[in-house]
Amino acid sequence: MDPTLTLGPVTLTVADVERSVRYYTQVAGFRLLDRQPQRARLGVEGWALVELYEAAGAVAPPQSSPGLSHFAPLVPTRADLARFTQRHVDAGLDIDLRDHFVSQSCYVADPDGHTLEATWTTPREQWQWSEDNLPVLAYTPIAVEDLLAEPGASTSAPLPAETRMGHVQLKVTDAGLTSTTRFYCDLLGLQVYARIGDGFVGVGAHDYRSLLVCTNWYSPNGGTPAGPDTARLTSVDLLLSTPEAIQELAERLAAAGHPYQHTDSGLTTNDPSGNPLRFSILDAAQPTAKLGTPTF
Repeated sequence: MDPTLTLGPVTLTVADVERSVRYYTQVAGFRLLDRQPQRARLGVEGWALVELYEAAGAVAPPQSSPGLSHFAPLVPTRADLARFTQRHVDAGLDIDLRDHFVSQSCYVADPDGHTLEATWTTPREQWQWSEDNLPVLAYTPIAVEDLLAEPGASTSAPLPAETRMGHVQLKVTDAGLTSTTRFYCDLLGLQVYARIGDGFVGVGAHDYRSLLVCTNWYSPNGGTPAGPDTARLTSVDLLLSTPEAIQELAERLAAAGHPYQHTDSGLTTNDPSGNPLRFSILDAAQPTAKLGTPTF
């Protein structure tokens, strides 16, 4: 896989886009980049993190459905993570703070139940390494008072402009992650940078950074697909650097007989659990451009 691969926005359906815009701008600290009837694009200046499309009255999908586990905006400093947390505390919303050793995170849910994980990468020299030369992961609670004591935590500020999508965690449905790993590694050419047993694998393109994380903890033996009336994931955007990288990916998928669509705007396909992926060229993926046609 092209080592310059990076993540663009996730595309989600929501029950009430105006309600969602209020949450993302007033609490989560996102900037509204584009607004059209029943659609909104949000993120930081010059970079989209989430696209929302209204499916009026949408309800939560079954927990076993493949789709989004969470998406993780990556902030540059621990103080940014603390400010994100403070805004949710001030709004009276539930938070879950975790130390993963490689990062520290604040998990929250938007009004439709989509989970966000604001995350800050800990210094590399503090990481621990397994016998397989993979970063050791943990799920240790962080005391709220410890994080909010970070200098600058009480300063009112939105997500900084340097914020990017750190990773997207997907729910998959194959026991042992056999077909998932084969698709993402053997076919797409990504590398395993994190693993927990047979239920969790993180893959990326370089530098031990997991861009996509897949887990079958919700449904290891098949799941119920999310219906059209649910608040769900409709696309994960992955950005490549050249048209040649898109063409090479198309050739790999064709040779493997894996379904895909290749157009002038990029390439779309689904992983073995049905999670929708959209590959496009970074320079052509204008985050502040007008919204196009939904992919659902």
